[in-house]
Amino acid sequence: MYKVRLKPKIFDPVSDFRKIQREGLTRWWSMSFPDVWLIFSWLALLAVGFVMVASTSMTEAISNGQSAYYYIVRQMIFLLLSVLLVYAFVLIPIKQVQDNSARALVATLTLLLMLYLPGIGVQVNGAKRWLNLGPFNLQVGEIAKLVMIIFAADFLKRHNQSLGNSWKPMVKLLTITAMLSVILIKQPDFGTTVVIVATVFGMMFMAEVRLRYLLTMSALALVLLVMVLLSADYRRQRLFSFLDPWANHLDTGYQLTNSLIAIGNGGWFGRGLGESVQKHQFLPEAHTDFIFSIITEELGLVGAFVVMMLYALLVWRAFATGLLADKVRMRFSSYYAYGVGLWIAIQVLINVAVTTGAMPTKGLTLPLISYGGSSMIMTCVALAILLRVDAQARFQAKREGRI
Repeated sequence: MYKVRLKPKIFDPVSDFRKIQREGLTRWWSMSFPDVWLIFSWLALLAVGFVMVASTSMTEAISNGQSAYYYIVRQMIFLLLSVLLVYAFVLIPIKQVQDNSARALVATLTLLLMLYLPGIGVQVNGAKRWLNLGPFNLQVGEIAKLVMIIFAADFLKRHNQSLGNSWKPMVKLLTITAMLSVILIKQPDFGTTVVIVATVFGMMFMAEVRLRYLLTMSALALVLLVMVLLSADYRRQRLFSFLDPWANHLDTGYQLTNSLIAIGNGGWFGRGLGESVQKHQFLPEAHTDFIFSIITEELGLVGAFVVMMLYALLVWRAFATGLLADKVRMRFSSYYAYGVGLWIAIQVLINVAVTTGAMPTKGLTLPLISYGGSSMIMTCVALAILLRVDAQARFQAKREGRI
């Protein structure tokens, strides 16, 4: 008798990815037409973002000794990279995303720890949040948002049966979330921490964790976040300036007061596209965290309302996709869709609340609109996976005669 030795399979990332592309493309076209309203709101927000970055960034670029089109060209490059990654991720079956959730989390934690290595982590405005990639800097916190949603969705799916009658699954998930939060707070990145923690709690609520457990742990998390907020001098200063920004409007309240001036200048219909006054070196971070203020100044309350309605449409379609996936028993896909909807909704609400003076100042971008590659690319990747979820859920629902 001769033993037959099977030749071990050698992992070839190029050929494996092409195989995924072929299979994914075939399955994609065999499914129903994608969600038109999801795509419309997504593209509309990207278009608004590009126009507003072009409007707000020229003065900033010139003041830094660069070409007036410096930020515009970079934003275009980020858009092109986003398109390529959307094409790649929309073709990957959801099962592959789910199966690699733990590996992605370990890789993200490794990248976060690498920020503290000399020559790799980049410090900007006192915060070490970026990895040096040569021509670009990568903000790892943006990756952490998406990866934590994927991991939490997989975790909740695997422990779905015990979520309603045991503390253990909830404590395990929150322990992992706390580990990630500690690293982020050390950067420091309190805003990203709040978004991730709030999103995970929202996903647990959608997974029907027992309300008593959820409220208890939410209260504990809120106490811990308040303690962290009050533990640093600069955070306390932001809090006090937020309560009365005009008391020290040339120092700690400078950014918020100029944001409020920009919003007040807009009126109902705005000063006109490109006609903002505050973007001319009055309002810091006008093309990133405070771009909503310039939108309101140039396009008015009506323009700001349209932007908020586009976000509402995007979040609605994310939740509608999650509901459809839940109906066809695609638990991971359902929790993932809810997580993406929660992430975008929470971050938009915080950004708008900060710019309008309803919350203390936090360094959070306006998704798909603010200047920046890390935020735009990761949000587009998240929406690409959501588009894949929608297609597979619709296909399964049609097979079962639900739609």
